[in-house]
Amino acid sequence: MNGAGLMLKGFGVAYRGYMDWKFERLLQKAEAYGLTKNELYDSDQRFALYMRIGRAFESCSEKEVVDYLAEVMIGSIKCGDADERPDFAQMAIGSLLGVTRLELNILCFMQANQIYLFQDFSLYGQEEEDRLKRLYLQASEELGIELSLFNSVLGGLSRTGLVSPPVSGAGGVIVEGTSRLTSLARELFRYVDYNKRLTN
Repeated sequence: MNGAGLMLKGFGVAYRGYMDWKFERLLQKAEAYGLTKNELYDSDQRFALYMRIGRAFESCSEKEVVDYLAEVMIGSIKCGDADERPDFAQMAIGSLLGVTRLELNILCFMQANQIYLFQDFSLYGQEEEDRLKRLYLQASEELGIELSLFNSVLGGLSRTGLVSPPVSGAGGVIVEGTSRLTSLARELFRYVDYNKRLTN
């Protein structure tokens, strides 16, 4: 075997090692929730979801993100959306493609503080400002992120569809504290919450 062939073989071994532990984590979590390996992909809809999570696994290296992806997939199956509303389940998984552990922590902090988009603008009052202050404090204390960097990360998260893009003010200046979790984020967290309710 020539050098290029050896390099490709080595890459294949490394790739399998990189991916195997992630699917093993998924299987462990599925079994803990009463799902067999076959039940993860025993229909066209579930198989498509399984392939989507494989693509998401390719772009993450942190155990916390792998576990979160597994929770989303299992929750979507257990609540029935993987079969009955497969597009939403796939979009929820796809939204986490390339999300880092830091970004995931911020998303979870936003959810815990209920930083969501509202149609009713009367809901954006003092209580909303207080929730934003708690969010910034939490990000600063637990993640060590200064406000300007935090807002930059939020702006970057708009690529996922989970966070609304920040609002631009006069002269195109970004208005801080204007990014919110979207309806797709509600679906994502609903899958994770469904699993928690099953085990609590």
